[in-house]
Amino acid sequence: MTTGTLAPSAVAFLDDVLNRRATPCGHDVDWSDLGIRDEGDLLAALPPLLPFETSGSTGGPVVRWRTRERLVQEARHVADLLAVDPPDVFVVHAPPRDLHGLLFGCLAPALLGRRARYARPDDPLPRDARRPLFVAVPSTWSHLRRSLRELRGYERITVTHGTGPLPEAAPAVRRAVPRLSLLDVHGSTETGLIGTRADGRWDFTLAPDLAFAPHGSAAQAASPSPVPLVVRSTRIPADGDGPQSPEHVLADLVTPTGPRTYRLAGRHGDPIGSRGQWAGLADIEAVLRGAVPGVGLRCVPVPDPLRREGYEVVVAGAEHDRRAVVAASLRALPAWQAPRVVRLDAPGGAVPVRLPSAGEDDA
Repeated sequence: MTTGTLAPSAVAFLDDVLNRRATPCGHDVDWSDLGIRDEGDLLAALPPLLPFETSGSTGGPVVRWRTRERLVQEARHVADLLAVDPPDVFVVHAPPRDLHGLLFGCLAPALLGRRARYARPDDPLPRDARRPLFVAVPSTWSHLRRSLRELRGYERITVTHGTGPLPEAAPAVRRAVPRLSLLDVHGSTETGLIGTRADGRWDFTLAPDLAFAPHGSAAQAASPSPVPLVVRSTRIPADGDGPQSPEHVLADLVTPTGPRTYRLAGRHGDPIGSRGQWAGLADIEAVLRGAVPGVGLRCVPVPDPLRREGYEVVVAGAEHDRRAVVAASLRALPAWQAPRVVRLDAPGGAVPVRLPSAGEDDA
């Protein structure tokens, strides 16, 4: 890897992140000291191609390769977005080996010349910061709720957030710390950054180098129902050894509100995800129905306090039916697909049983 004028500590850090695919915690990197003056310097710090595992489709992860030119192009958009009122420190909880963590936690701070702290979600908050930006994972919010005193001492706090439900700790933190704002980020490994939304706004705005595909969402803007989001971009990566595609169909359903704005309206099949793997609830429900024929059941999406999204199984029957579904869930589903609970669909039904995988933290 060509590193140009990067300091040795930064060389080791980037090598861990980019080549070893590690998550180096406990490091502080002052990117202003590393000679990253422009996109050319950042290009020299990156290998020609980087692999990323997808998490935006059902089934197991698929590797997508991104060129350093496309990564720097995307990082420039993120840096320009943050440069209007830049943070003085990035507190990075998202793994830098993932696309969101790399863009917001490494490449954008490098272009802005800011300091970044690569921490675990339960590490102490920085005391010398005034305007931190948290590159968050769902469990970040639980830690922030335990750190309200420190948060109140900051001039301003920004927390990045995806498009799923906010974790259950988030409302209490936002009520207690009015100076905290969200930066909603819509993206996927297949497309990279799609759009962003400032705190309090309904509509997402497409990234500057993305457009609605002509036969996709924009063409169906008059439809009274949400439509699949189809985007066109020069930075959609190749799938394995296949050719690069100019456009991508996402699982997201949207309502276009303008030539470059849209509102999210849901996703195909109520997909739930954990650790980079996704499955549709309809598919899970079919597996469980096949494992316990004759038992009425349905899968219901519910918020998860750590993973933001999960589901529970509601059983129409007696307690022995519920036990059969619990056993089928453990037997027929991978651990990461297990429901949070299996409960009876009746007032005063049995106490729900939490399955072994329910408390897993995806941080």
